Amino acid sequence: MGAKGVLNIVWVNVSNIPLDKRCEKNIAYVGSLVGVTLDIDKSTVNGPESVRIKLGCRDAEDIPAKAEGVLGDHFYDFFYSVDKILVKNTPKEKVSVP
Repeated sequence: MGAKGVLNIVWVNVSNIPLDKRCEKNIAYVGSLVGVTLDIDKSTVNGPESVRIKLGCRDAEDIPAKAEGVLGDHFYDFFYSVDKILVKNTPKEKVSVP
């Protein structure tokens, strides 16, 4: 009762996290820029291209392609692409009241 919606859950690939700054804390922070970090695919942490993160968000189809954040003393642009949607809200009908 009182809930505003269901948490959408998606796997997202995130690129442009510097290799020397990749640790669970920083990866979770980068995920938190666009949602709630629920899990990290540890097999991708040291990969050259991207890290795979399971995110909770309001709308699985509305995750931005880019977000800015700070790691250490530098600003970075992080790039997000949805890999797989696990849980998605069903759209509600809009009702107009005259």
